[in-house]
Amino acid sequence: MDPLEYWQKQHQKYLAYGWITKPTIFAKQIIKFLPKNGKIIELGAGQGQDSRFFSKHNYQVTSTDFTQSAIDISQKRSKDLKINYKNIDLSRPLPFGDSSFEIVYSHLSLHYFDNIFTNKLFDEIYRILKNGGILATLVNTINDPEVSESKKIEEEYFLSPVGIKKRFFSLESFHELIDKKYEIIILDENGETYKDRIKNLIRFVGKKI
Repeated sequence: MDPLEYWQKQHQKYLAYGWITKPTIFAKQIIKFLPKNGKIIELGAGQGQDSRFFSKHNYQVTSTDFTQSAIDISQKRSKDLKINYKNIDLSRPLPFGDSSFEIVYSHLSLHYFDNIFTNKLFDEIYRILKNGGILATLVNTINDPEVSESKKIEEEYFLSPVGIKKRFFSLESFHELIDKKYEIIILDENGETYKDRIKNLIRFVGKKI
């Protein structure tokens, strides 16, 4: 399935659920580890509940997503907030200068690429993050029940039953990805969401070194 078409349909479905308008569990858990202010970019913000959460806590927020319809929904819900919106495809280089942000944040949006491109994406994130800045992300775990229902493409990379390619990290493979680039603040499998009620997603918070 075409990823853009898939996400357009998903965001229409999400409108029926109350959790789509409130901050995620992960955002509320990790805000205490962030600098008290500064520029934060959310990659794959969807309908923007976390972008609004951070904006209300006085961060300068850039909210990005692949799906323009999701951005449109987010903008309508944040008319009283100063949020910069951008339509960005994470499969392309990020359109920001080096050291542009104090914080890079992502909730379940960095696990859709093969091994080669995943490394390139994390290199891009490292590039736009200021020295001493924070990366906070929640990603799929290899222990997700969906793995058993999916077709393996490469190690930890699968084609899901609905036709979307997804990466499912182990703690070891994620550690290899960020090793020697970040001082680890959190790296565990205690992440959860309102949507799926999975309680073993990989949480990462780290400081750029």
